[in-house]
Amino acid sequence: MPSVLSKEQKVNLIRCFHETGSVAASLRKFRTENDLRSGPCSERTLQRLVEKFKATGSVQDLKPKGRPPLSEIDVAEILNTSNELAAESTLNISSAREVARRLDKPVSTVRNVMRKTLGLRPYHLKVVHELHPRDYQVRVDFALKCLAQIDFDPGWISRILWSDEAHFYLHGGVNKRSLLIFVCDARRT
Repeated sequence: MPSVLSKEQKVNLIRCFHETGSVAASLRKFRTENDLRSGPCSERTLQRLVEKFKATGSVQDLKPKGRPPLSEIDVAEILNTSNELAAESTLNISSAREVARRLDKPVSTVRNVMRKTLGLRPYHLKVVHELHPRDYQVRVDFALKCLAQIDFDPGWISRILWSDEAHFYLHGGVNKRSLLIFVCDARRT
């Protein structure tokens, strides 16, 4: 495993390179000055260090591109805020947007942490109709009819077209229609 060079070692290696003009000679000179038998890096590593120094004028590493990774403390803050929101809600849910707003973090960061690190998945609330006691028997009868039809004709289930219709209006209203089930009879075509 290659060792990480300190800032002083990098500066001394660059100095040795400029004094000798050669990568191999500069490594020998550095080893002699510091009483080392080998190391502190390979010739290829020193060559890259020299190229970086010529390009940037510095031996320090460049600032990484993109967003810095979140610390464990940030992940814990997101989890705690999410749990607080869920406790405040009557439905025991939390919103990534609200967590991001409260913590002053980007929504995409909060979503990524909730999804990838915490294993939380988003879901949308669905409007459902209230079930009455008489609906239970109707649902059981429907399920039994479907099972009987599948036993009679195994390909029957593949001929069902499921469609959920909804109309969205510019003023913000939504007109939802019930689930439509169409059974296509292949024998009639």
